[in-house]
Amino acid sequence: MTFKTKALVVALAACSTSALAATNPTDARANAMGGVGVASGDYLSAGFHNPALAALDPDSAFGVLIPYIGAEARDPDELIDGLDDVADAFDQQDATKIESSLRAVQGDKAYVNAGVGAAVGIPTGSISATLYTSGLIEGAVLTDIDSDDFNQSTGNFTPESSATILAAGVGELGVALATNLDIAGQRVAVGVTPKLQRITTYNYGVSVDAYDSDDWDDSRYREEENAFNLDLGAVWQSGPYQIGLAGKNLVSQDVDTVTINNNRFTYELEPQFTLGSAFVSDFVTVAADLDLNKKSGFKGTLNVDDDTQFFRVGAEFDAFGHAQLRTGYRADLEDNVDNAFTLGLGLSPFGVANLDIAASIIDSNSYGGSAQLAFTF
Repeated sequence: MTFKTKALVVALAACSTSALAATNPTDARANAMGGVGVASGDYLSAGFHNPALAALDPDSAFGVLIPYIGAEARDPDELIDGLDDVADAFDQQDATKIESSLRAVQGDKAYVNAGVGAAVGIPTGSISATLYTSGLIEGAVLTDIDSDDFNQSTGNFTPESSATILAAGVGELGVALATNLDIAGQRVAVGVTPKLQRITTYNYGVSVDAYDSDDWDDSRYREEENAFNLDLGAVWQSGPYQIGLAGKNLVSQDVDTVTINNNRFTYELEPQFTLGSAFVSDFVTVAADLDLNKKSGFKGTLNVDDDTQFFRVGAEFDAFGHAQLRTGYRADLEDNVDNAFTLGLGLSPFGVANLDIAASIIDSNSYGGSAQLAFTF
């Protein structure tokens, strides 16, 4: 990951903390296990994965998760550095460098996700509740290269080629409410999450010689919309086996970006259904999640290639409740995101403080990390 990519990650993360929150963020424990959580998450992560998790362990103590923070950057073609090379070539007015630098970034894309979150869990024997706020911003860097710019002679001219930073942030504040039912002798936890959302879109599109990643969140590139949404979920439990189903964002939301250089996009926040299964014991947890439908992203005049549909699998090995070693794997069935290996570590001395860290490894220019701190009383 280059310095420029890291700077863009930090910028997006800073933006997400300033009132944005999330479509579907995960906690650091889940990130270390490939992103699983629909059946294997705990009550503090109920708002992130499945509202039914809030009631799954009614004997748990009052808990606080603050904060969660994470980011992932994917720049396999080194587009961020390539755009810097384009800008340098135009500054030098070198026709040969201009052509070679434009050809180098033609068709390339880069993606950045950053998120934050916090939760308060109140498990009870009747109705359990997890109050949460979470933040996710998803960004893409795109190029639209005009071949007419390849044959320009040295001298001042305005290129037709453009670069775009496209981003969406969804601010979320909600409460996961859940209870346990006895259905034909089987324990089933069911839950619902009513939530408020603030959806913000960004469309920063400029000529390649004027591209500056510091300007992408200026107000003239931004649109905002407030909305109400709803999540539903259930978890069936029998001994160490758990099967979960979660439906997120059941009220569809479409938010248009501003129109820049005749380019306009629509961010589609559609219902997402995920099936999960888990084997949970004192010393090992093994889990798998499958998105039953694809998650849409931006649609517009340029092809963003940001639809995803993930299969995730992960495992956790617990050392008597004091430390946890985690690993996992994530694959996108839409082939828009490269497969990733994940790993992480949890430390929970005395069962009061819990520190979790995670990392994802994709390729030499694409990886991510997250961390969170939680307390139980």
